[in-house]
Amino acid sequence: MKQIVSENEALLFCEKRAEGLYILRCQTSDRILKLPREVEGLPVVGLGDYVCAPREPDLSHREVLQIHLTCGGTKLPEHDAQAIEQVVLPDTVRAIGSYAFYNCYHLKRLEMPVSVQEIGHGALMNCSEFSELVLDGNAEGHTCLQEMLGQTSGEVQVGLRLPAGEVRLLFPSYQEQWEDLAPAHIFQRRIEGAGYPYRQCFQNGVLSLGQYDMTFERLMRIQDYETAVRVGLNRLRWSVGVSAMARETYEDCLRTHADVAVRILIEAHDTQGIHALLRMGVLTGEGLHKACDLARQMGQTEILGILLAALGGGRAPSAQKQYDL
Repeated sequence: MKQIVSENEALLFCEKRAEGLYILRCQTSDRILKLPREVEGLPVVGLGDYVCAPREPDLSHREVLQIHLTCGGTKLPEHDAQAIEQVVLPDTVRAIGSYAFYNCYHLKRLEMPVSVQEIGHGALMNCSEFSELVLDGNAEGHTCLQEMLGQTSGEVQVGLRLPAGEVRLLFPSYQEQWEDLAPAHIFQRRIEGAGYPYRQCFQNGVLSLGQYDMTFERLMRIQDYETAVRVGLNRLRWSVGVSAMARETYEDCLRTHADVAVRILIEAHDTQGIHALLRMGVLTGEGLHKACDLARQMGQTEILGILLAALGGGRAPSAQKQYDL
C-alpha cells in the first residue's frame, strides 16, 4: 500500500481508467477532507458512487489501488461519514458519482472545480446541513451549478468567479409537497418558498444574473424580508452584473430593513459587511443610532467603533448619544 503525505488521514480505493484515476471509496473520519490532485502521476478525474457515504460500494470485482493519505499517523483510519463537514475537490475532477455524499448529515461546504461535467443523482441526498458551494475556476458559460442546486432544496450560499469578478449568490430554500386532491388519488405538486424560481435562473446551463435579480420581486412579495436582505447584501457587496434598476431595488430593501441587515452582520461578526453597508448609504440618521445600540447590547465593540465613527462623521458631537465601549 502506497503512502502519500497529505493534510488528511484517509484511505483511498482507486481505479485506473483511460482518462485518469477514479476514487471509488474514501475512508476517513476527518472534519475537512482535501482530496489529492494526482496519485502516482495520474490525475484524479472522478469520484465513484457512494464514495464518502456510510454505505460501502461493492468493489469485490474491481481492480483497486489502495492509497493511504497521511499527515503522520500510522493506523489506517476508520470511516465516519458523520464527521465530514467540508470537502475540497481538486481542479482535475470532472465527474461525481451517484450518492457520493449520501447520508453525510453534517456536510456543510463543498469546494469543487467549475469544470465538473457529470453529477450523479442523489449526490447530496440527506445532507441536511449542506449550505455552501464554492465553484473554483472561471464560471463563464455552462457550469455544473444548476445540477448541484437541483440536488438540494435547502438554502445554499454560492461563490463563483466570473470574468468581471467574484460573485456571491444566495439561493433560498423551498419546500415541495404532493397533495392528494380526491378519492381517485389525483396528486397536485405544491411548491412553497422562493428557492425554486431562483433555481430556474439558467439558460441552457448558463447562469443569468439578470434573471436572478428579477426573481427578487418574488422574494419581496412573499415578505421573506430576512432572506431578501441577505440576497441584497450579497448582490451589492459583490456587484458583478447588477443593473442600475436592480441596484436601486436592492438598496431600497436594505434601507427599509436596515435593522435586519445590521443584526445579520453583527451576529456574523462581519466588520467588512458593516463597512460595505455604510458605503451603500442605506444606514443613516436614526438607523445608525439603533445600530450602535444593538452593537453595544451584543458586546461587539469593534463594530460599535465603526458605527460610532460613521455617526461622528455625520452629526455634530452635541447631537450624539453617549456609548460605553
